[in-house]
Amino acid sequence: MSAAAEPAQRGKSTQGSSQLSVGEATRILVLPQLPYADAVHAALRTVSLEPACLEAGLRRGRTGASELYVRAVWPAGSPALARTARDRGLTVAWSHVTGWSAHDADEHCALLDVDALAAPELVADAALHHARHGVVEARPWVPPADGRWSEAVYLDIALAHFEEKDGPTW
Repeated sequence: MSAAAEPAQRGKSTQGSSQLSVGEATRILVLPQLPYADAVHAALRTVSLEPACLEAGLRRGRTGASELYVRAVWPAGSPALARTARDRGLTVAWSHVTGWSAHDADEHCALLDVDALAAPELVADAALHHARHGVVEARPWVPPADGRWSEAVYLDIALAHFEEKDGPTW
């Protein structure tokens, strides 16, 4: 098959990689949260809620310290969102400092009451709830269960190393 005939790929993913296990990836990746972002993305696809943009990165937090993050974004007008959420859009975000939250363009924000490394299925359930109802206090999301990502131990170790070094040297 020629390169022109191959299906287009969206974004960078470690998903399906036969080269690195999650444990290996979180030890050597500059962005150790990539396997977690891939797992959340897979869970979102399972509930038919593909984000318009999924990004993982590194930024300077408000205190100036380095912060790892993951963001799944459905912009205002996204057909994946119900009418109640469509005008405001939806962002479901993770930070290794603050954990999971959901917010919209009007700056409504809901902290998700889950483990900082919650099972991707829980994150997808929260995203689905907010995609249907918007991010409003009147319809808070209540986790249907408690659960941690099955590979969280590897990311916990990588995050501890990240914190020891105070992030990367910029």
